[in-house]
Amino acid sequence: MFKTFWIKHRSRLYAGLTLSTPYLFFAPKLIGVAFTLLAYPLVMFISLQIIPRYIKGILDVEDVVNLKLGFLTPARVLRLIWHIPLVLLIQAIATSSAANGVFILILIMASSGLHSLATAAAYRGWGDRAGNSLLAFCSASILITLILIKPVALLLAIGLAVQWIFTLVESICSDFRSMFYPKHGVGVFFGSFNPVHKTHVKILQQAIQQRGLRKVYIHPTTVPKLHRVALEKGELSMVEEAGMRVYSTTKLADPHKHYFPTGRKFYEYELRQQLLQAAIFDAGLQDKVEVLNLPHIYDHGGFFALLDIVKEALAPGEPLHGMHGSDVGGIWVRNIFELSGDIYPYPVVRSDCISATAIREGAVGYTTPTIEAFLEATRAGKDFVFPTGYRFKNSTMDRRLE
Repeated sequence: MFKTFWIKHRSRLYAGLTLSTPYLFFAPKLIGVAFTLLAYPLVMFISLQIIPRYIKGILDVEDVVNLKLGFLTPARVLRLIWHIPLVLLIQAIATSSAANGVFILILIMASSGLHSLATAAAYRGWGDRAGNSLLAFCSASILITLILIKPVALLLAIGLAVQWIFTLVESICSDFRSMFYPKHGVGVFFGSFNPVHKTHVKILQQAIQQRGLRKVYIHPTTVPKLHRVALEKGELSMVEEAGMRVYSTTKLADPHKHYFPTGRKFYEYELRQQLLQAAIFDAGLQDKVEVLNLPHIYDHGGFFALLDIVKEALAPGEPLHGMHGSDVGGIWVRNIFELSGDIYPYPVVRSDCISATAIREGAVGYTTPTIEAFLEATRAGKDFVFPTGYRFKNSTMDRRLE
């Protein structure tokens, strides 16, 4: 019973505690205990309504900035600005003596440092960006409240501020590596490829030419950990439709959790492997691009584990280049490159109208000839045989998967 309640309502708890924690600690001295308790439901209601929307706004703005620029640093600087209202609001609620600018700046940087840790955890497969960001704001609120009560806790805030500075320096270095790079080495291209389309092929062609790559290794996701865990917890249900997993939220789903950052329909891993191989053959890149098939490695350690495998195969001193788009999925992979260290990113700012989502919804002309033929066959309810001999058996009947 408690587990079910926690799964469904933990984000609400984070949101509620963000404003109610400093309120309960500091309001009694200002307005008295009785009026504090009387107004508490209103404070909780405001917190539940405002904080999740504020977090969503942060993530939406970051996604737009990333999409337009393809760099990490600008969005991280903006993330610092988003924490200013939280710190100033708690300072106002505490009605403490006016703090100096350095003290306020440390609190803002510490709050942003918690946010950076939470976001990095999401990229490593622990939680999701929205839920982790809510947890970060809640934790920051508790920490700031504690510091205003017990100033010795400022030492922890200083540590988190240093961590934020370190994260910012990392992103600056990563952005510089995307602009200044050696023109040789090996490339990796990770993503869902759901399905692969012309922009993916163009990224491969340009990276090979511009960076002088001798080889590119490409690997799709299997079942994203976010979905796998949510299915196990009963937050999502799934049906199979013409080779695609189609997800839906259940009554246990967290209303503030973003389950589908790249869509709710996914072609099966085995099928996406075949589509990738077909696209590479259509583009004449089979001598330069190799589709890896390491689902057990991915399921155990994600793209981090795949990067370790590729790094082990590099010649001594050979640089590794990481390709990615500037959309949500691409920036997710870019953060993995940064966290893995010593990778030269190859960002491609998405400016075309081609999207895997549009293809899944019926758009034509966005991918390579073999895949267009596959899509035409599946939409007609027919089977399809790939050049490798793999036969996709179509089914017009949807079936619910347990």
